[in-house]
Parts: sequence; C-alpha cells; structure tokens
Amino acid sequence: MRTTRRPWPKRSRTFLLLLLGILVLPTLFRLFVIGRFDLGNDEAHYYMYAVHPGLSYFDHPFMVALLIHTGMALSGTTAFGVRLFAPVLFFLSSLILAMIALVLLPRPRVVLWSLILVNAIPLFGYLGSMLILPDSALSVFWLLYILVALVLFTRYEEIPRGSRAQGWIILGTLFGLSLLSKYNGILLAPATALFLLTTPRLRGLLKSPAPYLALLLGVIVATPLLLWNIENGGASFLFQAAHGLGGGGFHFDWVPFYQMVFGQVGYVSPILFFVIAGVLWTLARKGGAISWLPVSREKVSFLLWFALFPLLFFNLIGLLHPILPHWPAMGYLTAIPLVALFMESREGSGTRTWIVRGTWLGIVMSLLVTLQLFFRPVLLPARVPLWVDITNDLFGFRRLAVAIRAEMGRHPDLVTTPFFFAAEHFNTADELAFYLGRPYHTICLSQGVTQFDFWTDPHRMIGKNGLFVSTDKYRVDPATYYPRGTFDRVIPLSPLVILRRGKPARIFYLYWLIGLRQVPFRPQH
Repeated sequence: MRTTRRPWPKRSRTFLLLLLGILVLPTLFRLFVIGRFDLGNDEAHYYMYAVHPGLSYFDHPFMVALLIHTGMALSGTTAFGVRLFAPVLFFLSSLILAMIALVLLPRPRVVLWSLILVNAIPLFGYLGSMLILPDSALSVFWLLYILVALVLFTRYEEIPRGSRAQGWIILGTLFGLSLLSKYNGILLAPATALFLLTTPRLRGLLKSPAPYLALLLGVIVATPLLLWNIENGGASFLFQAAHGLGGGGFHFDWVPFYQMVFGQVGYVSPILFFVIAGVLWTLARKGGAISWLPVSREKVSFLLWFALFPLLFFNLIGLLHPILPHWPAMGYLTAIPLVALFMESREGSGTRTWIVRGTWLGIVMSLLVTLQLFFRPVLLPARVPLWVDITNDLFGFRRLAVAIRAEMGRHPDLVTTPFFFAAEHFNTADELAFYLGRPYHTICLSQGVTQFDFWTDPHRMIGKNGLFVSTDKYRVDPATYYPRGTFDRVIPLSPLVILRRGKPARIFYLYWLIGLRQVPFRPQH
C-alpha cells in the first residue's frame, strides 16, 4: 500500500471555492433556464398528479406530486413552478454524493471529480437536474441511505449501541421515503442484504432483528402505497409487475434490446458508459480491492453492490423484456465515486485519460442539446420523423392551447357545459390539461388502463361535446379508431403545424367530437 499523502491541499480555500462553484453555479443556471421551454410529456403527467392529490397513483408513488404541488404554490402554475424542485433536489443529491466521496476517501480530487462527473453525465447533469421526475426525489433518498449505511457499517463496532439503533431507524425511514418516490427504491433492501451476506465481519447482522425491524419501518413509512393499492385492487402493483417485469411473458427481441443498450449509452455518454462498465468490472474482479489506494476494501465493496445490483437487475430483465434506458439510473449514480477514485491512480493512467475525455464529451453533448433546445441549429432531413428530434417534445402545446381557444371562440354553439378535451395517449391529454388549465375536464379515451381511469369519470361527459387532439408521434383519427356509435359526429379540423426556425417541429391533429354517446373500451354505467 502506498504511503498516505496529505489528504487536503494547503490552499483549502481554493478547494472550497471549487466545491461551491461546482455546486452553486450550475444550480443558478438551471433555475434561470427551467421556465423557458414547455413541459415534457412526463412532467405534464406529474402535474396532473399534483392537482389530483392522492395516497399514490397508478404508475408512481406520490412524492413527485407533493414536490410539484409545493413548487406551484410557491411560483404559480407555470413550467418554472412545476420544475422548481428539480435543480434544488439535484443540488442536494450532488452535495450528498460529495459527502459519500469524502467518506470513501478524503481527498479533494475524489470529491471534485465526483461532482464533475455527475454534472457531465447527461442523464443527471441535464435531464435529471432540469426536468422534474420521480427520480429527482429518489436520488436524494437513495444517496442519503448509502451515506448513512456506509458510515454505519464501516464503523459498526465503534458506534455505541444507541447510535446503532438510531442508524437503523434512519435507514428504515429513508428506505420508506425511497419507496414513496419511485418503486425502484425497493432495490435498496436486497443490495443491503447482499453486502451484509458477503462481508464476514457483518454477516451476523442478518441473524439479528435490526435489519428486519428497519425493513418493517420502511414498509410502515410507505403505508400510503399499500393503502392506495388496497383501495384500488392492487392496480399499481399489478401494473408495475407487468410494466417492469414483463407480465405478458418473457421473450427476446433484438430491437428493444438495442434500444435499451444504446439508450443507456446516450444517457450516460458513450465514453463514460464504457468507463463505468470497465471500472465496475475491474473492481468486481478484484473483490473491491484497490492496491494503490489507502481505501477500505469494505467501502469499495459496499458501493459496488449498490451500483451493480440496479444495473444487473434491470439489464438482465432487459434481455427478455423491454425496459426504459433510465431505469438503472441509481446504479450509474452510485458508481460515480468509484470512477472518481480512479482519478487518484498513477499519472499517465489510461483510465484517467478516458475519464477526462468522457467528461468533456458529456459536457459537449449537454451543451449541444441546450443549443438545439433554444436555437435548433440542426435541422433533420424532411424524411426523418419530427419526433426524432427529442427537443421538439418541449414545444408546441402552448401554441396549441391558443389555437384551441380561438377555435372554441369561433363556434360557441358547439361548446357545451361541461365541455371536455380528449386524447388517445395519456401524455397528450396531460399536456392539454396543463396548457388549457382544465385538468378536471380532460379525459383519456384509450384501450388500456391509464391513471385517467382513476380521475375524471368520462361517463359524466355523456351527451356533451369535446375537442380531440393527437400528435404526429401518436397520431389517431377518432372517426376510425373508436367503435361506431361512440360519437354523433367527428369533425376534422386543419392540422396545426408548429414551426421552429421556420421549419415544422411537430403537427397536431384536431377534431370536434359532437355528442359523446358511450365511453369506448369501458363497461357502460
């Protein structure tokens, strides 16, 4: 083992300024930017959570709804209000990540590079810091759990019994709060169990009541999830089992497999994706031992389990059932301090070189997306579908709402009381509800069950008129999609083409729905 170097530089003020700069300056920039583009589809869906308070929801727990509700109470029903807590929570996650790095190895480079990497990875430093998602809160509680567990387990014998009990209580509480943020929080439990099982010094804890009482406390904290599912026939649990684990049966398909892999490569950035994979593989092969660093093998092994378990869990499922590329995000987040450790390796190390290159590539990717978002310098060929440019999803609904109000003003005789807005895809309905300010008069007429089935009952719109909207990404003609007799008449309107830099960015298809006679695909009341 190499002789321990002085852990902190003489000019500690420089280190603190760099630390504060990496934490504060990007946060201020994000707060400046987040109100300057329309809501994403998922964000509009979570806005609907916020205006329909509940113990839980069909596809996610309630934490994101609570955050958006609070943000709008502070800043109004605007894109800024909806997203307010995204940069704030990312700031907290970054701060906790720096503390984890500090506990892992108290050296400035490890701490600073952990912060640089989390900002350079587009999944975190771009998407996760400017869009409000369930992962925003999950990241905070997941990292807090890891920080507390890392301190507790690596110093277990030194800690007084009363403090150990407090540590288990905190872990149980954080586990429950993770579950209230996103179902992925459940992975904290098996990762903890596997670490304890593979650590001889701590294996005996699995025979004690402490871990199981902490687990029980977590379930108690997450009681709203249980109560909502009991009230609704386990709808959310059944949906997650089918959505996440392949309720329709497992089968391999090359197309979703490639989408899963390349999606993760894009989210993490091409170089850092392979750097993280290489670092985790090297540490796993060596059992967590780093001979050239004075760092505890147990600390490395601990982080390794919490990084590998989500990555392996979701990617193994992805071999047999399609998954979304951001589902393993907590694994990548946990791996960051381990990658930062390798910046302490010998000068000229190939790993260090690739970490630096990957960091620059991630930063450039995020800057390019920002430029595309605000200035659209890249115009895709006309033969490429408009939705391939993902920034187009963040424009259009605000202008659509103006066009819809104008159309209703031209035909006041068709506007009934109540009047409804409808779509086949739930994300389209969510956007309509936000930009028209009519969350209680917006319905989703789809074949599958959605969260809308637990909100506004479309049967109360029987006999009334509405406006139907579909997009070029989810195009539906209600005259042919719905069974005959669903409406008295369907009147198509001219498509609304949204332009950015004078070129089409997305297309909306509008239809008057005259006289809803029956709710399609649902039992009649």
